[in-house]
Amino acid sequence: MPGRARRLLLLGLAALLAAGTFLAASTSASATATTCPTTIAPVTNEQIDRVFALAAKKFQPLAQRTRKRFPFGAAQNSTAMDTTNLRGWTSGFFPASTWLIYQNTNNPRWLDLARAWTKAVLPVASWTGTHDLGFMVGLPAALGVELDPSAKLRTDYRKAMLTASESLSSRWNAKVGAFKSGEYDGQWGLIMDSAMNAPLLITRGQQLGGSRGAQLEQRGTQHLLTLARTFIRPDGSTYHRLAFDTSTGALTGPVPGQGADPDSAWARGQSWAIYGFAQGAALTGDQTLLAAAQTTADYWLSKVPNGCIPAWDLDIDTPGALHDSSASAIAANGLLLLATLTTDQAKAEAYRTAALTSLGTLASEEWTPTTSPNPGLLQKQTYNVPKYDYEGSYSWGDTYLLQALRTARPLIS
Repeated sequence: MPGRARRLLLLGLAALLAAGTFLAASTSASATATTCPTTIAPVTNEQIDRVFALAAKKFQPLAQRTRKRFPFGAAQNSTAMDTTNLRGWTSGFFPASTWLIYQNTNNPRWLDLARAWTKAVLPVASWTGTHDLGFMVGLPAALGVELDPSAKLRTDYRKAMLTASESLSSRWNAKVGAFKSGEYDGQWGLIMDSAMNAPLLITRGQQLGGSRGAQLEQRGTQHLLTLARTFIRPDGSTYHRLAFDTSTGALTGPVPGQGADPDSAWARGQSWAIYGFAQGAALTGDQTLLAAAQTTADYWLSKVPNGCIPAWDLDIDTPGALHDSSASAIAANGLLLLATLTTDQAKAEAYRTAALTSLGTLASEEWTPTTSPNPGLLQKQTYNVPKYDYEGSYSWGDTYLLQALRTARPLIS
């Protein structure tokens, strides 16, 4: 048995044994373990209302806490929310969720909370030690620009986004044609997640204009083009981490990441690709980025049937494998955006249907249960299974579920 297949089989069997269950498993990498509801249906307005009401109920006590620590997530059976400091890559998600709840409720109390949490996270914009400033600053600040009635505060959010863009741009490597994600196995590396941070450079560059703005836009676009050229395999699946030789810019190979194997298709990474490339295409009109978004989306649709939630890695085909519902929430955002970009109406309808039926599942009681003592919203997410082999709720899945539901509402007849 090839090494990759053996590792995938062992990971799947370990998950089953941990659950006290043993089922016959296939070693084929052509299928993905998915969980599907009995009835597949698009999300409804009633479901959207229920999920937003549940989010407000669960997040209000979290929002009252000190804003020196930011909600991160909770293991499935936990009643306590783990938190992170300002420099944690997830610090911007809870502030973003407060903006989405404010928009849905139009409640001034949520406006106050959204402003307070966003103000708390903005100082990290000047930190050059991370590539995640699109998540940390760009996401909540952009919602603030869109939703805050105060012109002064909207200006503050734009300034923070510009600072974050320049901090991110400082990590640029011209040989590779990308900004650095981190060091992996001692090598200069990129990760697929960075597709979600590059749009911050494009957006701010376009708004700033001039030579300074043009450079930011060019770097953000080139970063996405580099990812599209190096991370997408011939079948449309994606790597999670790749290392590069910074003296030549040459790709040196994949390194272990959050997938089951360096060569496997980590589910959340695939969804980052769909959404990140779609955002890049929407902002620039670049046809290579549009093709990258479609290629990665088509691979997702080939592995995840409509309305179904995948295992944490799309190469895991063992029944009972851990899920990653956050991957479905992120993919739904990307598919909804992609449906507005493609000129192929059959593809557009396929993307839209897949997104709406996925949201119909995620907005059901099984995945966003009203009675769960877990402090998070979207259940059965995973973070990094090779290190933490359990499900839970996490801030990014909650935010992207609310964002996708916001986008879906006008599409429901």
